[in-house]
Amino acid sequence: MLIELLGRLFIYLFLLFVSIFLVLISIFLPITIHEREELRIAMFGYPVPFAHQDLMQAGVEYLGGYPYKFTIGLDFLDHPSRIYIYNIPFLLSVIIVYIALLIIRYLHNRFLF
Repeated sequence: MLIELLGRLFIYLFLLFVSIFLVLISIFLPITIHEREELRIAMFGYPVPFAHQDLMQAGVEYLGGYPYKFTIGLDFLDHPSRIYIYNIPFLLSVIIVYIALLIIRYLHNRFLF
């Protein structure tokens, strides 16, 4: 009984770490900017945007047409810029992904075993 409890605890903690990892790497996914003014308030992260960066300060010199997809600016050597992480949207994203993983695990156990 104790081994089953530890096994379940391990699975839930593993799913929690996987959800945190997935949410953290989601800031590298591109977002769509529809006009030049949105470059100053670019929000990254999925499913709820939680990272903010001023892409103009980050050195984005895009002058083409909009809408256009941008990724988070990581050129810190030429243009120092800051990435702000907001805690509440980050936690909300982690919770959403964690619940989705729990649902997938439940459906997997229910219908495949």
